[in-house]
Amino acid sequence: MTEIKNGIVRGETMVNASMVNGAGAIVPHAYQQMVALIFEESVARQGMEISHMIRELGVCWVMLAMTVEMVSTVQPGEVLSFATWQSDRLGKVWRRETQLCHEDGRPAIQGAVFVSLLDVETRRICRDQAKLDHMNFPQHECLVKDAKSRAEFDLLSYREQHIRRVYPSWIDELGHTNNQRYGEMGYDALSLEKRGERMKRLSRIEMYFLRELKLGQQVSIRSLEGEDTASVLGFSTFDLAPSFVINYAWKR
Repeated sequence: MTEIKNGIVRGETMVNASMVNGAGAIVPHAYQQMVALIFEESVARQGMEISHMIRELGVCWVMLAMTVEMVSTVQPGEVLSFATWQSDRLGKVWRRETQLCHEDGRPAIQGAVFVSLLDVETRRICRDQAKLDHMNFPQHECLVKDAKSRAEFDLLSYREQHIRRVYPSWIDELGHTNNQRYGEMGYDALSLEKRGERMKRLSRIEMYFLRELKLGQQVSIRSLEGEDTASVLGFSTFDLAPSFVINYAWKR
């Protein structure tokens, strides 16, 4: 059951078997999926469901960035309680926090999501002030430290791993690649060592969605790895521009 009080949406979600890799570790894009679905459910419960927004206002939410921190180990099959709320708004960018807790109340995962409004017809960020102001929610504390809406990276530091193509099954209702596919592409580009048992010690993910990918486009997947870090860059061969960046950090 989901409830809303003073702009804070509370409910429950489950960690299912499809979120686990061969080493028994939860994959990074599963954390992404949990936080993204909670965002979608929470704004829908507050009258901002995506299909309704497209039909009535000609706009929809577009995700700019997401940071997720793993505070304590989560087990497959575990039911987590969550609370999510708006924590900030700067012009055309909204920030929402999400906290997921174990049954005993201990924090398990926390995330910050940065979103804006996309004009569906022009495919550009909405500048209609009346529509922007229509999306206000009560604000509460910022939970995730150092979360940002914009990426910083050195393109020349990355080494190409392989080329991917955008398939029809990747396309969402807005006509571009579903955000979860970026998380999957990032995971596939990690070294075998980081994708294995060590994934259980993953501590933080930063995801930045820079440019939408459309059907049939090819993406150069490039990576940069350190001892306890990794970064994956998706570079569109269509317009020669970065499409996404994902940064990972592990506990020792």
